Amino acid sequence: MDGIVFGLCALVCIAGTALSGREAWRQRARAEYRIARFARTVAFGVCGVGVLFAVPPVESFFESVTGMNNAAKLGAHICAVLWCGSLQLMLVDWSYNRDVLKASLYARIAFGACVLAAMLPLFIGATDESVEFTTEFAKVPGVTVYLMVYLCYVAVTCGEIAFLCFGMALSTRQGGHAWIARGLTLSATAAILGVAYAASKGSYLVTHYLGHPWPLRYEEVVSPLLAGLAVIALITGLTMAMVGKRLASRKTAVSAGA
Repeated sequence: MDGIVFGLCALVCIAGTALSGREAWRQRARAEYRIARFARTVAFGVCGVGVLFAVPPVESFFESVTGMNNAAKLGAHICAVLWCGSLQLMLVDWSYNRDVLKASLYARIAFGACVLAAMLPLFIGATDESVEFTTEFAKVPGVTVYLMVYLCYVAVTCGEIAFLCFGMALSTRQGGHAWIARGLTLSATAAILGVAYAASKGSYLVTHYLGHPWPLRYEEVVSPLLAGLAVIALITGLTMAMVGKRLASRKTAVSAGA
């Protein structure tokens, strides 16, 4: 299941990174929303790297090359934090007033840095040849705490992404930009799937701690599926919004020329 889901995600990420990077290069001279264009390309790129780490053959190869157990898991989780943080920066640049933009960007960068600073010592303290950083090893306290820090960050950031995307979707729909609105609505739905992914894994860890976990075999199917759907839907939605914005710009240019 993991290999199929995350392999497909990797292909979507590669295509999304190529399109986003091309658009960012094409508009490199424009100062407006430069941070958003750069952050979107970075988000798609690091997401592609992260989901590749989650593909079992790639995971095994990376750990054999580095000689470090759980190296791929750590890499995938760091990429997920960078992915969520980059998307936050993109949406902040899109939606926040210039007067508060810098403070808003710095706050989210600081939040992500604090999460990474908390994850790394937890990982070092808990990693072992007999331990994997998955819900299967929820009995190991260090693994549970590490995963909960990571999952709480994903849930909070995806919640904000959903809120901002829904708000912008409503305003663009009222402005008559249907493609942008559809893309942002799909992106918001994808972010909700990201919250559901965090809730799925987190609920298993919490119920395991309380002594009444729900079946692990279900969690191992539901969580990767939710993560895969979130990645594919979010990249598709943001790409739709990007294409819709270009079409709207062309339409405006044609109307002005006429």
